[in-house]
Amino acid sequence: MKKLLVGMIMLLSVVAFVNAAETAEVPAAAPVVTEPAQVIDGVTTMIDVAYVTKYIWRGFNIYGSHGAIQPSVDFALENGFSANVWMSYPVGSGENDAGASINDQLTEFDYTLAYSNTVLEDTSQLNYKVGWRYYDFTKTSTKDMDMQEVFAEVSMPNIVGNGFVPRAAVYQMWNSKSGGLNSGAAGTIYAMGFAYGFGFDQAPEVPLSFSWDIVYNDGTGASTVDHDWSHMVFGLSTAFDVPSIGGKLAPAIYWQSSFEDTVNEDDELWAGISYSLSF
Repeated sequence: MKKLLVGMIMLLSVVAFVNAAETAEVPAAAPVVTEPAQVIDGVTTMIDVAYVTKYIWRGFNIYGSHGAIQPSVDFALENGFSANVWMSYPVGSGENDAGASINDQLTEFDYTLAYSNTVLEDTSQLNYKVGWRYYDFTKTSTKDMDMQEVFAEVSMPNIVGNGFVPRAAVYQMWNSKSGGLNSGAAGTIYAMGFAYGFGFDQAPEVPLSFSWDIVYNDGTGASTVDHDWSHMVFGLSTAFDVPSIGGKLAPAIYWQSSFEDTVNEDDELWAGISYSLSF
C-alpha cells in the first residue's frame, strides 16, 4: 500500500513538473473540453518547509522538549482531489515523555489523499474535505507504529461573517497491522472550533488569524488513553509574501490547555515558522 501511494505521488510530481515547464514556454491555452490532456493544466504544487519548537499532535507531545523540521509537498487538482507527503524530523536526540527514542523511532512520513469541495451557497456555504492518511514511522516496524485514518473536516465561512469561521472535524484511526506495540491505539478523535481573520490598517499586507479548537479523544493514540475531552488549543498566525525570494513566510504561536493526563499531563506553549512556494 505504501509503495503504491508513493508511486502515485511521484507520478503527480512528474506531471506537475512537466506542466510547469510547458506553461513557462508557451501562453496558456483556453480550456478545451474535448481534450483530456488539458487536465494537467489544473495541477498546483506547493512545497513547504517548517520548523516548530515542539511537535504537538492532537494533544500529544511527540518529541518532548525537542523541536522538529517538517517539510511537505502538496499536489492539488482543480477538480478538488489532492495528494500530500508530510515529514517530521526531530531536532536533537533523546527520549520523549513516554520513553520513546525520538531519533530511532519517531521519524515520520504521512501520506494523504483527499478531496475538497463546497456545497450550498451564501450564508449556508459549507466547505468540506474528506480523505485518507497513512502515518509511516520509517525507522520502526510497520506492525508496531504505523497507523491509518479516514477523516472529514468542515467549515462555514459565511454563516457568521466578519472573518469568523466555525469549523469541525472527525478522525477515525486504526492500526496498519494487528498484533504490534500500538495495539489499542485505534479510535476516534473529534474537534470543533473556529478561526477569526483580522488585520490592521497600518499593515494590510500582514493579515492575522486567531484560532481556537477543543478536542474529544475517544481512546485514540494508546491503550491507556481515556475517553474524554483531552485539550484545547489557542493559536495566532500570519502569512505574508516575501518579494525578494518569492513564496510566503508564515510564523505562528500556539498554547494548549491540557485536560486529560492520559493524553498530556502538561500545558504546552510552542511556536513555528514555515516557508512555502507554489507553482
